[in-house]
Amino acid sequence: MNMKRIKELRKLLGEKYSFSRPLSDRDVFRLQKQPPKNFADTTVASLAAGCVKIEAVLFHDGKRLLLGYDIFVKDDPNSTEWIRYDTPNDRVRLKESEMLSVLDRIVTANGLSYTECCFERLDGKIVMPREKPKE
Repeated sequence: MNMKRIKELRKLLGEKYSFSRPLSDRDVFRLQKQPPKNFADTTVASLAAGCVKIEAVLFHDGKRLLLGYDIFVKDDPNSTEWIRYDTPNDRVRLKESEMLSVLDRIVTANGLSYTECCFERLDGKIVMPREKPKE
């Protein structure tokens, strides 16, 4: 995967393409070396490309902190909510080009799309408050 593919998707998707890296390699190493008590899953890097997204997540497996990928999709292109789709076993690399390579492979293998949602929208159940019994 090279910069050509990144530029191609940035041009196609505009503001719907983004890459962020809130934690540096040094931060990740430090956390893995001395995990804090009550550690919560932490996103280390995130690449959103239209209707799909990949996140590199630091998580506790019971013994130590490990890195893994999570893949998310949208059921509506304008939705702000993401739905977890898959957790591939690829070796995690925190470079934009390498994360895009994994995402490209998953999009292709599963018939997903960067520009169109491939799932029917499912609205959640609306819970109405119960009326208090009359005394």
